[in-house]
Order: sequence, then structure tokens, then C-alpha cells
Amino acid sequence: MKFVQAEKISLFIFFLLLSAVPTARGGEIEDSQTIGLFTGEAPGISLSPIPRPTSTIAENVTVITADDIVRLNAHTLAEVLQTVPGIQLDFNLRTPSTFTFFNIQGALNTTVLVLIDGIRQNDFNQNLASPGLIPVQQIERIEIVKGAASGSWGSALGGVINIVTKTPDPERPVSGTISGSLGSRLTSDTLGELSGTRGRLGYYLTAGHLRSDGLSPNTATAMDNLYGKLSYALPGNGTVTLGLSHLDAQPGMDEANTARWGFVHDNNANSRSYGFLRLLQPLGGKLNLDVEGYATARSDHTKFGGRNDQGAIAYFNDYDVRDSSQGLNASLSLGDSRNNLVSGVEYVHAQGSLKDLLSADAPSYDRTWDRFAWYGNGSYSIGQLTVLPGVRFDSTGLVGDQLSYTLGLTYQLAENTTLRAYGAQGFSLPMLSSDTGVQKVRTIQGGIESGAVPYLWLKATYFFNALHHSESAGQVVVTNQRRQGFELEARTTPLCGLSLVSGYTYLHADNSDSGVRLQTDSNQTVPPHLFKLAVNYDHSDLGLRGALTGNFVKWNAASDTPASSAGMIWDLHLNWKPSPLSALSPELFGSAHNLFNGVQTTNTDLYSNARRWYEGGVRLKF
Repeated sequence: MKFVQAEKISLFIFFLLLSAVPTARGGEIEDSQTIGLFTGEAPGISLSPIPRPTSTIAENVTVITADDIVRLNAHTLAEVLQTVPGIQLDFNLRTPSTFTFFNIQGALNTTVLVLIDGIRQNDFNQNLASPGLIPVQQIERIEIVKGAASGSWGSALGGVINIVTKTPDPERPVSGTISGSLGSRLTSDTLGELSGTRGRLGYYLTAGHLRSDGLSPNTATAMDNLYGKLSYALPGNGTVTLGLSHLDAQPGMDEANTARWGFVHDNNANSRSYGFLRLLQPLGGKLNLDVEGYATARSDHTKFGGRNDQGAIAYFNDYDVRDSSQGLNASLSLGDSRNNLVSGVEYVHAQGSLKDLLSADAPSYDRTWDRFAWYGNGSYSIGQLTVLPGVRFDSTGLVGDQLSYTLGLTYQLAENTTLRAYGAQGFSLPMLSSDTGVQKVRTIQGGIESGAVPYLWLKATYFFNALHHSESAGQVVVTNQRRQGFELEARTTPLCGLSLVSGYTYLHADNSDSGVRLQTDSNQTVPPHLFKLAVNYDHSDLGLRGALTGNFVKWNAASDTPASSAGMIWDLHLNWKPSPLSALSPELFGSAHNLFNGVQTTNTDLYSNARRWYEGGVRLKF
């Protein structure tokens, strides 16, 4: 592939920034278990029922921890995703909790499966999971798989975002956190957490309220979140866990200035609820049973309007989208982190409907279906080589039967260097609102991750995705596509508390039938250049930590698409504990967003960025 001049300049800037960071004599960067912009060390990645070290993970994976989230002073998942290499929001953050699309290496978020506690968060109407409606205070870890993951997860053509929630504090009967912040346009976020264990019973409870008068036109918002988890330790090292979650949000209008143009599009009410009951039980001889039953309910109201005969704004449609599901997932796992086999079954009964409440017409759809799946995957290590096969059969209940498979290889070339290769075939269910048929993908990835260079951790990944019957967003267009490119990531050892982290993603996407390169428009987002940068600071003796993050995107937009990527968007986050040696010391925090009023949006007319804004607050852990 022949690079244009801009592509060469981007690569030059990337490596120039790396070389400009001084290194210090000391220990080398260890084999990190996590691979994100703000990662530290963490236990094995739980992409399967048996957590595995990164040296035996073949996929391109990024992990974000709870500590990373606190460092960002983040409110919702959207703010966290914006810092991850290869991920770009379509309209860079406006008011927290407002709607935004995102893509992973050009894959629409309608093809990315989002899970919390193992439970699907995507709706069935458009297969969307809005990251702005996922609060982060109860998140322990976010595991992001880039590329087809259907061999393990089913409908996951573009990837998986697997969210693991916090567990009860096992050391104390009572612990918790109280936090509150206030910022521009009365943007506030308050939350409380309680956690602990008494005897065999553990609990984790959290509640939060987020609201704003709107940092850009028509984006006033309010969101309330409740989450609870109870766990009970059974004889024989088993655990039963009950979890309940409920969220209500009023995120305001989707678009920015539409009211003055004579029409409105108002997402005025969103409701999300789910509950689960999970049993983890060792059966002896490295054999473990994992059974989870769950139920979900979702409701979205979206209003459309315009000027009536008197010239006033009036609503003409009030679309009520509802879906619910009841499911069971059961698996048996045998082995350890290097040699294991996992096999399981999954059953889901689902319902979905779409009706205009201001119309006497019949619902656009009102469907009920059942889905059944069987899956098997594992890993087998021979010396430094690990083989990771996987297969899954889905009887979808919507688009017939689908067979997905994966084959991964990792090779420990040296103590701190791992080679990876991964191939997969996957699928994504169609949107109920369009019902155009199943989308399919074949993907190949290969790369290297190394800490062999003193004071520097490096990772490089090549990816190729061949898509059949790819379904766009907006006014749905179906095409066959190729999406290919590479991703580079780097992290330095701290020097005087400072460290640099960077990531660059190049994407070339084209129509595989015509060979014409795809452009970003109202139906798809395929940015050829994406650059992430973070400068982190940690000084535990002074109780100081902070992060300066930057995001740059080039959209390659169609000529009739009012997209803009004017400059890099910089955010500054600072945290300070006045008494760092005291366990009860409050932590003061503050953030300055979009420091230089950059613009990154696929539609400058409808989705204006929030200009520079500030917030500050205090959190107390006890």
C-alpha cells in the first residue's frame, strides 16, 4: 500500500514523540498484563472463564482498570473509550451522558458487543449500546477485544467490550467512597459506594446522579444510576452472586441547533434494567462450573418534530422502542491458565417492539424469538508456543444458524517478547429496524509485543477484515468491504514521575466489489488516521497524580459531509491527596476539557463539540 504524504508525516510525528522522551537507568518495563493508555499491572485477563496472562492472548486486547478510570475523572464509558488506541467517537465528547457513536478500527459500534456482568447491553432495534449511558463508578475492569470475536461471544463482528464490575471488599465489613464534582454549566456528578464482607456474605452498593445544563446547544442531561451486588461464599469454595442494576436518563436532544432550523430530534427518556444470579463452583480436579441466569428490560423514547401551522415547534412522532430478554449461560472449564478447555451452552428468549405512540398505525415490528448457542474454546501450551482454538454454533432465531470459529497462536520469543497471530470468522445480527440479513466477517491479525528495549514497551498489530453484507448506520446501506491497517502502541518507564504513552492507528477501508476507498459520511465512520497521546505523572509521596491526554483524528470525509478535525483535543486531569499517608485523606480532583477548543465531529452542523470547560470535586474513601 502506497502511503500519501500525510501518512508519512503522522508516522514521523509518532516516532519523534517517542524518541523525545528521556529514559532513566533502572528496571525494565515488565510484561504488562494490561495494554491501554493508562495501564498498570493487573491479574490475568478474564476473556475466558479461566483468566490467562497476556502472553497467551492471541487477540488484540486493551484493558482499562478502575485506577485508570479514576485518573481520568471519568463520568461514563464514552470518556474512557476516547483514550483507547483504535477507538474513536463520532462526535468527540459533548455533555457527559449524551449520545455518540463510536468505532473500533472502522467497525461500527452496531457490530461491537458490549457486555456488563456477562449480559448484553446492545439493544435489538439498532444493535446499539450507547457508551454515554454506562456510568463507570462500579467498573473494576474493561476488557476490549478489537476484531471479530464471534467464536467466543456470538454476534460480535467488530469486537467486544467486556465490563467487569467491582466485587465486595473481602478485607473489611464496611468500606466505601463518597464523591462529588461541579463544573461548567452546572455539570455535576455525585456518587456513593458501600462495600464489605461479614462472614460468608459480601455486598457492593452504589448510587450516582449526573446532570448538566448542557455544554453545547440542546444537550442538557440528567442520569440516575443504582447498582447492587451480593455474594455468598458456599462450602467447597463456591460462590453465589446476585446483581441488580437500574438506570434512568433524560439526555435531551441528539442534535445541537435543530430547533432554530425548524425541527427537533429529542431522546427524552431512556431506561435500562437487568438482574443476574451466578454460581461459580469448583468440582475438583481443576474442573469448574459457571452458571448464570439473567433478565433485562429496556425502554427508549425518541421524539421527532417540526413547525406546525402556527409556526411553533410541535412533536409529530414519539417512537417507543422496547426490548427484554431472559437468558441462561452455563459452562464447564477444565485446566489452568496455560492448558485448558471450556465448553458451554447459552439460551436466550428475547422480545422487541417499535411503535409510534402518536400514530394509530400498527407497530413497525413486534417480535419474539429464541436463540441457542454452543461454544467450545481453550488453550494448549507446548514450551513457548500456545495454540488457542475456538468454535461456536448459534441458532439465532432471526437469521438462521451461524458457525463461527477462531484459531490463535502466541509464541514467547524471549522473556519480554511475544509474537501473536489470530484468524477468525464471525457474524453480526441485523438491526430489527432494517432486517437486511446477517453480516459476516473474516479477519486476520498478527503482531508483536515487547519490553526487550530498555525502558520502553512496544506493541505492533496488523489487521485485515473482509466483510460480507456489511450494514451501515443511518439510512442503511449494505456493501461488501475490506478494512485493513496497523496499530502501534508504546509506553515508557517513568522518569521523575513522568511517563509517555502513545498509540497510532492507520486504516484503509474500501468497497471490495468496486475497489473504491470508503469515506466517512452519515452512514459510516472510517478514519484513516487516529493518534492518541498521554503524559502521566505520579508522585505518591506528595499525593499527586495527573494525566494530559490528546486525541487526533483525520476523517477522510465525503465532500458533502460537514465533518471537521481541527487540531488535537487535549484534556488535563489532576488529583491531589493533601495527606497521602492518611487512609482517610480526601482526594481533590479537577479536569480541564478541550483546552484549546479543538473540533472533532463527523457533522459540525448537528453535533458541535463542547468548547473548553472545567470541573472540580472531592472524593473520600473510608
